[in-house]
Amino acid sequence: METLSENIVKVACPKFLQFRIRSISVDDICADLRISKKTFYCTFSSKEDLVEAVLNYQMDMVQENFDKLQRNKNAIDALVLIINEVKKHTKDNISAFYYDLEKYYPVIFAYYKEKRTQFIHESFEANLRQGIAEGYYREDVDIEMGSIFHAVQLSSMKVTMEMFPKTSFKRLTGFYIDVLVRLITNEKGLQYVQERIR
Repeated sequence: METLSENIVKVACPKFLQFRIRSISVDDICADLRISKKTFYCTFSSKEDLVEAVLNYQMDMVQENFDKLQRNKNAIDALVLIINEVKKHTKDNISAFYYDLEKYYPVIFAYYKEKRTQFIHESFEANLRQGIAEGYYREDVDIEMGSIFHAVQLSSMKVTMEMFPKTSFKRLTGFYIDVLVRLITNEKGLQYVQERIR
């Protein structure tokens, strides 16, 4: 059975993502759950505490989803699935959530950014090791630099879209995947990718 705090987080999370953090008040959340503000404040000391709990919940869900996507997949299939998942998290409403987070909760945002970068770095590093072991990736790939490069590129996609607004996100990510695949795969890996795309 879910605790009250878990219930509050599960109600607040989609609301924050859909309508932005600033637009949703504690009153709105209490009304949806049919609880009093007093009950809310016995569980969370402030809206900021709730925002932090929602962000932790969101990060846990993303990590759990990534783990499911990678299970029983070769490195290339897992990489493509993960990048497609990243695309979902850069949609306008989700971007607005992170914009509010950065503007109104900078300490929480800084923590999130650090955790996200670490997660991207570690998961891609594991993917590179897996791809090399499976014989799809080049053996001479610099795993550490490749992981840093990947984390930087994924983190900068939003900025790239702002700098070049006429470029579609689909085109940008497609180009990035193409560059990345050609950078890390050997002949066998590239052939596998080309067969999958046909």
